[in-house]
Amino acid sequence: MDNRTLLEFMAVAEKLKCQVRHSWTSTGRRESVAEHTYRLCVFAWLVRREFPECDMDRVMEMCLFHDLGEAVHGDVPCFLKNAQDNEKEADVIEQIASILPEKEREELKELFSELEDNHTQEAKIVHALDKMEALIQHNEASIDTWLLLEYDLQMTYGQDQVKFSPYLQALRKMIERDSVDKISKAEKNTKQIESRNSDGFYITKDPEKIDKRRVVELLHQSEWAKERPESMIFKAMENSVSYGVFDKYDFMVGYARIITDHVTTFYLMDVIIDEKYRHQGLGTILMDAIMADVGDLWGILHTEDAQEFYTRYGFKIKGFGQDQVMEKER
Repeated sequence: MDNRTLLEFMAVAEKLKCQVRHSWTSTGRRESVAEHTYRLCVFAWLVRREFPECDMDRVMEMCLFHDLGEAVHGDVPCFLKNAQDNEKEADVIEQIASILPEKEREELKELFSELEDNHTQEAKIVHALDKMEALIQHNEASIDTWLLLEYDLQMTYGQDQVKFSPYLQALRKMIERDSVDKISKAEKNTKQIESRNSDGFYITKDPEKIDKRRVVELLHQSEWAKERPESMIFKAMENSVSYGVFDKYDFMVGYARIITDHVTTFYLMDVIIDEKYRHQGLGTILMDAIMADVGDLWGILHTEDAQEFYTRYGFKIKGFGQDQVMEKER
């Protein structure tokens, strides 16, 4: 292979670092396709002795290239993928393979053909591990990043692919138990947050209940966000943990959000109570719920007119002028 061809193919492979997947990492950022590919290879290496009759070098090769087409067309979540996407991916693989000399081109096409046919033990292992790696990644990410449909998907995804192997069935079952534990813990936390006060007001971070357009209305009552575009507010919500204050009729009267890695730090933002519902202690029950939720994480916020309120929760003023923030130590 000449050097220019090698570099051209390397440039295509580099795009796997740039394409993000639907999954999130344990530190609260989107996972790249390259990261998924790397850990799938690690996964295959770890289980290699469970399949002594298989060509595990072949398995590793298929793991290495299985998502190569996503360098061009990007990741499509399994619950959105259709026949058209599969056809497009096959076309992209043909285009990428055409970069290579004939020998390497045919080797790559044979790998994808084997994966597509899924008749060999090696191909079946790759498909099973691919599904389970995604499940593991979801278990490692904050459950706030899960879509509602993924609560069921964690129980069913990959079940068919592991049927050929008792070992993989047992491993899949253990991953499922981890998912059940994670969901149970989240439901317990949500139930605690949703407990109502004597007037029927309650706090929830259930994304299905929080009305985005109502959040826009609330934030546009504030001085700091009154001119913030709706699209920016929506995008900020997608990348945050949102909390809503609701009355007994399920009308949303308050909002706040945090940006967090769920491990070390949270950044409190956009705390707002509808001007018609202020002076009823709703800001207090909102902050009580948030602080109970974040536990002992390091906290940061910006405020110019509510510093006294936040000192109740352990926040202290740091810095001066435009650099001034309030911080709560662990």
